[in-house]
Amino acid sequence: MSSPGRLWWLLRRDFKRGWGASYHDYKTCPMITKWSWPFWNEPAMTTPVHVLTGAKDWRLCAWMLASFFHFSEQTWNIVIHDDGTLPADARDSLKTLFKNARIIGRDEADAAMDKALAPYPFCHDYRNKHPLALKIFDMPHFCKAERFIILDSDVLFFSHPREIMDWANGSEESCWFNEDVTEGSLITPEHAWDDLGVKLWARVNSGLCLLTRKAVDLDFCERALGETSILKGNIWRVEQTLFALCASKSGKGGLLPKTYEVTLGKHASADCVARHYVGAVRDRFFGEGLARLRRVILAPEAE
Repeated sequence: MSSPGRLWWLLRRDFKRGWGASYHDYKTCPMITKWSWPFWNEPAMTTPVHVLTGAKDWRLCAWMLASFFHFSEQTWNIVIHDDGTLPADARDSLKTLFKNARIIGRDEADAAMDKALAPYPFCHDYRNKHPLALKIFDMPHFCKAERFIILDSDVLFFSHPREIMDWANGSEESCWFNEDVTEGSLITPEHAWDDLGVKLWARVNSGLCLLTRKAVDLDFCERALGETSILKGNIWRVEQTLFALCASKSGKGGLLPKTYEVTLGKHASADCVARHYVGAVRDRFFGEGLARLRRVILAPEAE
């Protein structure tokens, strides 16, 4: 049972974000457990999709994946990385929904990464301090393909992701990201060049990443963390900065079209392919995203 303080906080939050967001959070979001995919017997895409999730956002993650399956019209191999908080019932639900998913528990991941990062003390220390580090270190380590996709739980798809499909079906050794609202890197272009010899790409957002495994170079990450001031900045942005540096160093790729949105407006654009509902607009994931997708993703009898 929630405490009076918790109930009061929820009431204030729901009043602030509006009836629509609250309704779709409480009512629509749990309905994702009724989603089904009828094409599990068809061959899956060879490019895997890696996600990081936990107790607070696993249902968002399920909606994100369902929307990606639906609009890409493909089956994907899913690798789910537990941030250390994913409860057993959530694991069971995700395995039921995504029958081919591999779920990597935090204990398994820690044991493997303690060994893999032993020669890299700055990387190892950062990974132990923040769960987002699992994206930059664990996902390439556990990936069995040369290229992979990373999708954050708070991304939703609204139409066919042609650019992603072209990349996934091709062989291009490039890295692509959605474009952030503002510059979020913890290192300036000048320092990136002077300290690391890298011409830094601007406004990289790591909510949606198309990556090559070899772009994530642990020797380079160790150098970046140890020889720059990155770790003195906002720890929530360290992983994104490392992705930007690694991809910039590879020199192949860039930013996806603006139809892969990271915006702070109330509504997505009419031609939006996917939207990353960053913290400032997280309520729109429910009030806009789930409101739009409910009758698209779920069968009528599921409602």
